[in-house]
Amino acid sequence: MSYARFGEYSDVYVFAHVGGGFECCGCRISKPVKSVFTCGYKDHPLFGDVEPCEHCNGDGCEHCMMPGNTRLNTRSEMISHLKEHKKAGHKVPNYTINRLKEEIKTEGETNEPLFDDGYDDPVAIDFKKGKVSKLDDLLEEEDQ
Repeated sequence: MSYARFGEYSDVYVFAHVGGGFECCGCRISKPVKSVFTCGYKDHPLFGDVEPCEHCNGDGCEHCMMPGNTRLNTRSEMISHLKEHKKAGHKVPNYTINRLKEEIKTEGETNEPLFDDGYDDPVAIDFKKGKVSKLDDLLEEEDQ
């Protein structure tokens, strides 16, 4: 369940991540990243070939950059992060910070992972083959 979602009263989308910790998704104060949907990725494990952006030819520009995500380990870190959003003029619902503070008292600072996927390595869904694979395995298959 999220602590806040984008909308009329919120410029942040914050949730407890199933892998542990807390995430500010689409974070407007994080470093922007190139979108895998728009800009020049070749042989992406999920999306295959993606043509470069017509504006920058794959170098990254305002047309193909998107906000990144900020992942933090503790509730206190997320509270500090949300205060940075407020300083930047972003709308952050007061109930979001209040809930995190209350959870520190009742649940502690951290959010433990909900499950172990059994992989030490990153996994990816291979839509071309319709299966979940270790990312390294997918990349090795493409090299052959």
